[in-house]
Amino acid sequence: MLRACLPSVFLLATACAEQPDFDSRYEEAEQSIAEKAEAMDAELAAPAEANTDPPSSADEDKIN
Repeated sequence: MLRACLPSVFLLATACAEQPDFDSRYEEAEQSIAEKAEAMDAELAAPAEANTDPPSSADEDKIN
């Protein structure tokens, strides 16, 4: 009976050892979120930088 249970115990132990712990999963998620936030910031900053020219008189006529 012991011989039959021993391989299953080793199998379960190795299966559990392969799972990442909370800290490593948290770090991966944090890095992914930070990368997405930087990409969003860059995307939002790009149009603002493109429109930094002062308005011309033709643009003022359209506004008024």
